[in-house]
Amino acid sequence: MPNPIGLLRHPLVTVAAGAGAVAAEGASTVYRTATRLPFVGERLTRGVTALSRRGDAVINAGVDPLRALLTTIAVQIVGQVLAELDLTALVRDNVDVNAIAREVDIDAIIDRIDLIGLADVVIDGVDLPAIIRQSTTSVTAEVMTDVRSQGERADDLVTGIVDRMLGRTRDGL
Repeated sequence: MPNPIGLLRHPLVTVAAGAGAVAAEGASTVYRTATRLPFVGERLTRGVTALSRRGDAVINAGVDPLRALLTTIAVQIVGQVLAELDLTALVRDNVDVNAIAREVDIDAIIDRIDLIGLADVVIDGVDLPAIIRQSTTSVTAEVMTDVRSQGERADDLVTGIVDRMLGRTRDGL
């Protein structure tokens, strides 16, 4: 592919650009002079104004379909690029998540949370009657064991006292 700057410096291009500049300057001079003529100037100005409005309308009408086409193409290109990228790795490698987290207003987030509703959901998920039954059962079982063992010790004590009063010995049992 030829160098674009080199092409701009080519003698044919510079001659064509010079000729275009001379033609534009000449046309501008003729236009300015013609608009000063008594009868022609007013008609020429009206005609140029009408042509200018028409040109604006054509350009404006042509931009919207072109814009829609370019938008459609851009959306497809962006979709293709995103499909090829590993966004997680891209964010991990290029975004300071800690810096973003430092700027997060936790209080504002908490203010938006329905804490009562959340607590209700948590409590609904807990089987409170079963927990109470289990804890009561284990406490009751421990108390019953303690009562039994104390009863046994008391029975042994009473038996020992009665045996001593009656003069019995435990060896003969």
